[in-house]
Amino acid sequence: PVIILRQGQTARWSFLLLGVLYGKQRYDYLKPRAEEERRVEEAEKKIREEQEKIAKALAEASEESILK
Repeated sequence: PVIILRQGQTARWSFLLLGVLYGKQRYDYLKPRAEEERRVEEAEKKIREEQEKIAKALAEASEESILK
């Protein structure tokens, strides 16, 4: 068995706790930004899908022309 000094064990647990607290703080900071990015991406996706639908309709309309 390895003997771990009391100071070393206390330092380990302290750094672990600090890491958890930092992670929670960072997560709370980044979460609203990520939600905003997702919202913007969803809006852009809807616009992109509409444009693709229009382009597809125009392509089909030009293919079905009588004046080929």
